[in-house]
Amino acid sequence: MNLIPPNWALATTHIASEYIFCQFSALIAGKPNVLPLELDFSMLMGCSNLASKLANAYCNPVTINFDIVRYADALQMMEKGIKPEREENLLTCYPPDHQILLDRPAVVCDRFRVIVLWYLSGAIDLAIQNDMAAVTAKMSAPLARSVICSAATSDKWRTHELNFYPSQHGITPGCINLSPTWFLQGYPALKFHLEVSATLK
Repeated sequence: MNLIPPNWALATTHIASEYIFCQFSALIAGKPNVLPLELDFSMLMGCSNLASKLANAYCNPVTINFDIVRYADALQMMEKGIKPEREENLLTCYPPDHQILLDRPAVVCDRFRVIVLWYLSGAIDLAIQNDMAAVTAKMSAPLARSVICSAATSDKWRTHELNFYPSQHGITPGCINLSPTWFLQGYPALKFHLEVSATLK
């Protein structure tokens, strides 16, 4: 049951996500799915393409010799900063597996079939990609300011220039955090109460 008011922008997002989930499940099970009449044609095509790529990836598992659960247990909660010795120790204990080439949608699984990575090339519809590129181009100035060119420090390593490569499409490399829950990671959920933003309303 959809409890989101229909006049909220978030309502369309909810309908689209529900359709993608149902379409993905139908494709996996080999069953037909009903198209939602509330979505316009371009949105419907984009969602259908995404569901198809997800299903193709799910049906194309690639296994690596790695134990992601043990690796996660070895990490400390909310690890941050640059710690070369720590990183070297983790690399010794959990060396990378053989190199693999992913040339189509796939899920990369560890040796216990736990999904580590979804590779979804072409999942975002071309029209949506063009819209994203146009909007990103307007953020060139803040993107450029976000990159740190001085020596990497423990609290600034994420946005250091060594982590970014020149774009082949004229997009300014950079990092702007737009996630509403980024700063809540690793904290008890009951301590914070999330609210839908005014934009999504």
